[in-house]
Amino acid sequence: MRAPALAVFALALASAGCPNTDPAVFVDADLGAPVVGVDQGVLGASLSGSFTLVLHLGARASGASDVTFGTFSLQTADQSTTIVEVLPVVASQSSPVTVEPDSTVEITFEITTGEDVLDAAIVEQLCAGQVVVSGVLEDSLEGESSPVVSPAATPVGCE
Repeated sequence: MRAPALAVFALALASAGCPNTDPAVFVDADLGAPVVGVDQGVLGASLSGSFTLVLHLGARASGASDVTFGTFSLQTADQSTTIVEVLPVVASQSSPVTVEPDSTVEITFEITTGEDVLDAAIVEQLCAGQVVVSGVLEDSLEGESSPVVSPAATPVGCE
């Protein structure tokens, strides 16, 4: 008699589902590894590339959050030197981006200097080693700015 009761209890637990333990009550932001290209031309070098920003908000958040992104910069991998103070980017979505609870939003940023050429000293710094993209985001739920930094990447086109 006891075995059927345990089976019913186990079935009830399984059908109830697991509780959502996602701890992200504020937006969790990750920058994907950037692709940074130094395009050598006749008149000088330009900058191109892309990176992604992934914004995640857990199911236990008190509501949706509006995430505002400011400027992004290129720094050396150890973040000791800023190479490009204001990285020229075009985002796939305009800021602010609304992130609903229990969802993830991915924004792609295209890096381009257009027809502007880079100073030779900037090209030298870019080609000296790995770089990271860094920026600052504001999460309306958290009410403050938070830094976000990508993994390091080696610029291409420096040969």
